[in-house]
Amino acid sequence: MRFRVYIAMSLDVYIATPDGAVDWLEPFFEEDYGYESFIREISCAVMGRVTYEQVLDFGEWPYPDHDVYVLSRSAIDGLPERAFAWSEEPEALVGRLEERKLDGDCWLIGGGQTIREFERLGYVDEYEVFVMPAFLGAGIPLFPSPFPAGALQLVSVMAWENGVVRLLYGRTLAGEQDPPTDGNQ
Repeated sequence: MRFRVYIAMSLDVYIATPDGAVDWLEPFFEEDYGYESFIREISCAVMGRVTYEQVLDFGEWPYPDHDVYVLSRSAIDGLPERAFAWSEEPEALVGRLEERKLDGDCWLIGGGQTIREFERLGYVDEYEVFVMPAFLGAGIPLFPSPFPAGALQLVSVMAWENGVVRLLYGRTLAGEQDPPTDGNQ
């Protein structure tokens, strides 16, 4: 199982406005951006509590076919089916997921603090980042400080006519396989 980030950000590296809104993404909804293919490769997801609460505001729970672990230091009432509150450290969650031997990858949905913590622990295997042709000027950053220093390997780049650019980065460490390729190198 790999831990993967699949996320959109503004050109100035924000994933949401200062109040957490993501409605700035609406003009880009006409494209799929490979989401349907991506979600078929996912068996579970991890998100932070703030992201979870934001997803609830979207209406119907969008992940009914996936186990979703919500990182939270406090109890969460009324979780959707197959959603679980996780109050232990991320290492314990990774251990549990590895024990389950799932048939797919794990999506680190966000937010930036969750992604930062998994990166700090060395668990993020792939970043699929969609750079949207928009400036927010301020907001919630994808890579909050202090974000761990490190290097990634570019796997592919794809651009759409509407100005969206997909950057796919993988991690290659000594003795490991090359990152995945999708034929768009």
